[in-house]
Amino acid sequence: MNQNYSELIEQISDLLFKTIVEQEPNLAEKVARLDRDLLSLLRAIGLRVMSMLLSWLVNQVTSQMKKPGWVVHRRPQIRYTVIFGQLKIESPYLWNKKIKRGVRPVVEKLGISQGNYSIGVKQALTEFGAEESFEGAAKRFQEHYGFGVERNAVRREVETIATLGQQYIEHRLDSLKQQADDHKNQTPGLPRLVVELDGCQIRTGVYEPSQKAELTPKRQLTPKERKIDWREVRVGFARPVDDKKKRTFMARMDKYPAVVQQLVSAAINQGMGKETEVTAVADGGNGLREALEVGFPKLKFIQGPHSSQTTYLSNC
Repeated sequence: MNQNYSELIEQISDLLFKTIVEQEPNLAEKVARLDRDLLSLLRAIGLRVMSMLLSWLVNQVTSQMKKPGWVVHRRPQIRYTVIFGQLKIESPYLWNKKIKRGVRPVVEKLGISQGNYSIGVKQALTEFGAEESFEGAAKRFQEHYGFGVERNAVRREVETIATLGQQYIEHRLDSLKQQADDHKNQTPGLPRLVVELDGCQIRTGVYEPSQKAELTPKRQLTPKERKIDWREVRVGFARPVDDKKKRTFMARMDKYPAVVQQLVSAAINQGMGKETEVTAVADGGNGLREALEVGFPKLKFIQGPHSSQTTYLSNC
């Protein structure tokens, strides 16, 4: 929000303080859990305010689209989850009999559909889901925000954000390489860069139809089994020689030529030009050095000891 509500916050805080002091006996005995109880109260207030704001917005966008010829055909309620909890809001459906066309203002103007989550909820689900199992992330979310989400909801949000993130990074790296190719890399660039590349195995799982003949007892669906596999993720970065903190990272599950192509883009992002000398630190993987030499014409290759690979693996 753009406005400063400090005066309003002060007024509401004073009112809330006076009400609690008047209506809650033995506050001194509850001091250890006061913050937890107050947090639940503030969540309820936040949920109520969000409900009021959304109802006002629904009426506003509906009125804007309710022009001559358009009538509200029905007013279904949809579920929308915000950081304070789950809400049910109206999503009016307007119909124009003359042109035989319908519109949903809440979907088209507010971008809210049945079962959607706010950006705040998506961010929390993605952060928790990236750090632990989806079931563990769902439990952690409930601990932090006071209401529950299904683990499958966490999975869907994490996979969606991960796909969008991968698409953004690949587009960014590809565009950097394309810009350098368009200008034929005429800039001299930094004198020296360091690139590093290594890999680690991650556990992946894909659900596939089971070979069992019987269906699931409740929904009568074909059962699925999780096929476990270990795949190598190759992670690399580029940085100036004299600055260990200024790094551009890349990661990909692919063969070395495709991985090195992204590493070249990371080096371009760090200032690599036609005169830049690149020092590569990597292990002795088959085809790795050859792919690096193709990607970096001015290359000095340093093969790290096998012990360094163990360090990288433990940090992946």
